[in-house]
Amino acid sequence: MKHIKVTFLFFMMLFFVCCKKEFIRENSSSKKKSEVENFIPVDFSNYNNLTYQEQLELSKKILKQAAISKADRYRVFDTNSFVYSKLNKPDSAIYYQKAMLNMDLTKKNDTLLGKINFRLGTYFHKKNQVDSAFYYYNKSKEHLFNTNDSLQLGKCLLNMAYIEKNFGNYTKSDSIATASIKFINGKRTSTTASAYNVLAINSKKRFLYKDAISYYITGIGISNRKSSNITYKNNLANVYKELKNYSKSISILEDLLKDSISNLKTKARVIDNLAHVKWINNSNEPVLKDFLLAKSIRIQEKDTYALIASYSHLSEFFYKKDKTKSLLYANKMYEISKQEKSPQDQIEAIEKIIALKTPQKSIKYYKEGIRLRDSLQKAETKRQYKFANIKYNYEVEEKQKLKFKNLASENKFIAEQENSQKKNIVLISIILASGLLFLIFRRKQQHKKRILQETYNTETKIAKRLHDELGNDIFNILTKMQSTKFKTEEIINDLDKIYLQTRAISHENDSIETGNNFENYFRALIASYNFDACKIILKDLPSLDLNTLNKEKQIVFYRIFNELFVNMRKHSNATLVVISCKKINNRLEVVYADNGVGFKDKKIIFKNGLKNMENRINTINGFINFENRTNNGLKVVLSFKK
Repeated sequence: MKHIKVTFLFFMMLFFVCCKKEFIRENSSSKKKSEVENFIPVDFSNYNNLTYQEQLELSKKILKQAAISKADRYRVFDTNSFVYSKLNKPDSAIYYQKAMLNMDLTKKNDTLLGKINFRLGTYFHKKNQVDSAFYYYNKSKEHLFNTNDSLQLGKCLLNMAYIEKNFGNYTKSDSIATASIKFINGKRTSTTASAYNVLAINSKKRFLYKDAISYYITGIGISNRKSSNITYKNNLANVYKELKNYSKSISILEDLLKDSISNLKTKARVIDNLAHVKWINNSNEPVLKDFLLAKSIRIQEKDTYALIASYSHLSEFFYKKDKTKSLLYANKMYEISKQEKSPQDQIEAIEKIIALKTPQKSIKYYKEGIRLRDSLQKAETKRQYKFANIKYNYEVEEKQKLKFKNLASENKFIAEQENSQKKNIVLISIILASGLLFLIFRRKQQHKKRILQETYNTETKIAKRLHDELGNDIFNILTKMQSTKFKTEEIINDLDKIYLQTRAISHENDSIETGNNFENYFRALIASYNFDACKIILKDLPSLDLNTLNKEKQIVFYRIFNELFVNMRKHSNATLVVISCKKINNRLEVVYADNGVGFKDKKIIFKNGLKNMENRINTINGFINFENRTNNGLKVVLSFKK
């Protein structure tokens, strides 16, 4: 009976749990259903007849509603980004694109991520932040590789090629532009023609004029846009001008003017270029009215930047005809280039002004030209450095033909290859780091060993000198004092000698005062060895600026000269020592020269003293050279980096 009750209770509990689970499942599904039913669909047709500002106001109202779907929220963000880009507010457009990146809807969607990153690249490009633009184009490219949108991928690569071109990386730009042409695969002729334009510009920049001509002709043949064709033909005419094929250049530009050019800015550029080529070909050609016409159109169209070219050409035209007018236009070129913040054009204008003014009146322009060149170089260096640091390590040079349907598998192979390379880099880094740590440890151990050895050598040397020099001298004094015939003067001289020896031993082995008072401390060392029997002359010591040396170099410097002075006192019998100091760039050079006996038989034997000096200078990556002088004496050259 008890067993039946337990079984009954078990089935009751099981039934209760199942019912509870079913209730939770039904409750959860009904909750989800209610959430979906509560979503208010956005009617995007409302945007069609609104101004950009009205569209933004409508977006604000929609976004205040909590119950809109993720897809609709995405579309509102996308609309806002587009509107802000049209209103020339790229910062706001970037804000909404980045907000779209953080949405759950986009996180694993390569199509959307490719599109968003591409637009971010475009907006940063508008802001002239090309390093960030390149970064987002590259991110876009990574996602687009996993989609079937080869056209968008080709456009993305083309923009990257333009950026590489602007940074002077012409070979890499060529590689990316070629890949762009492959992925576009004829689907959009205008984009393909633009890629050939990049290849042509790269070739022209490298003085490969025949290749540039070939690319321009190909681009012109492909393009179906009249405005683009005018640009390409104008550029082609400039290439022929560089080749001094003026007749061909003139022919192309005259053909362009025969057709109606609706864009007045473009028309002014063609007129100005044609007049310039004609004038270069024949300086007597009556082209002044064309130069002036192009200038007046640019003023009318407020094409301020293009006016720089007009004023440059007019200044050149009048250079031999009328110096006053030539200078007038050179000055105008200078003012406009300053207004447009174009330092390269400012430099060109300054060169024209200097050629037309007297040297006295040109001084301020010389200085300004130098300042501009320096600032331009610094700005370009910073720009290149920033771009090199931020851009993704990316290579797109394709060495084999690919079919787009195999793109996914190839990307998987590339990813595995990159992963393998990263592992190899990590492994090599670990090995190099281990090796470096081992070398550091070994060097520390060797340094400790060297210090112990030097300590032992110093102690042995002190003991030997105390015994051999001071001990013997003290014993001799004691012997003299025991004699009834000793003279007080002799004893005083001997004691003075012992005192000097004691000072010498102390100077060799006591602690050294480093820091901001080191130069005075070093002078005190020299003074201690400067006596009547041997004069020491010190030249240009302040040029070394010893007080600014680090502690290690100050100690080495002091010890080496102390060793030199001890050797001079004990062995050289020198009566004159000259120490000459000088600073050459970032190196300090000190020459020690005395008139003593020098080395025996003119042979340099590296005993303890010389070896110690050589070891010390090696610790600070310097060098020391010993040599006999012609008329006896010793010369020592000491050199090390500051």
